[in-house]
Amino acid sequence: MERLSSPVKKVGITGASGNIGTTLQMRFCKEYDLSLYDIKEGNRACNANFVKVDLAEKNKINGIFNGLDALIHLAADPRPDAPEQLTYRNNFTVTKFVFEEAHRAGIKKIIFASSNFYHEQAITQKLNGTMKGLITLDMPPSPACLYGKSKVFGEKLGRHFSRLGMQFVALRIGWTVPEDNPTVYGGDYMRAVFCSKRDLGEAFSKALEVETNFLAAFAVSNNSHTVFDLTETKEKLGFFPQDDAENYYKASK
Repeated sequence: MERLSSPVKKVGITGASGNIGTTLQMRFCKEYDLSLYDIKEGNRACNANFVKVDLAEKNKINGIFNGLDALIHLAADPRPDAPEQLTYRNNFTVTKFVFEEAHRAGIKKIIFASSNFYHEQAITQKLNGTMKGLITLDMPPSPACLYGKSKVFGEKLGRHFSRLGMQFVALRIGWTVPEDNPTVYGGDYMRAVFCSKRDLGEAFSKALEVETNFLAAFAVSNNSHTVFDLTETKEKLGFFPQDDAENYYKASK
């Protein structure tokens, strides 16, 4: 792992009013000069520049990323069962427009909120015992819903822009919940892919620091019942998660 030769100072966050966006606001408020973008005001965890914008309206985003060093792209409809037209608009179209505008603005790096849904069917197979071994980053994508497919699309598009000189990091995020407690939801899936807010913030911090052309990595906690092989993530991103979903379950007994 190498650090960026020119330090990142100005960071934009799309979808900044959501659960993950609010978590990252709190993590980076004092560390970076933040610019926040969302279609709604929502949660404001720190005093930073906020732009209310519908990122699916291409004529409204011209120039809004000018001056940024890096952009964290979270904006999307997070519901796996969302109506198709909303997923196409808010996940596919928005991602395309945001990446294009970031490239035009000369941004050095995009960090893309990918998802464990990139490996959705593999996770199911691992949990039901029909797959041996852990899921690795180089395994073929196996989304089972349009939301997961939108994350595959985002990573492929990021690969394209990395060849045009922009650094790109895709974080395949597990499951981060507002309560920061997996016991609220329970189930084997949560035990396998839980990502605490502390670990989430650290994963994004490492993504902002790392020097890379293109990198995919897992953003999950160090769960005892994991389905993911974190070897490459630790080696290339330098992210060593600290929390374990099982500790929350033990504490709740």
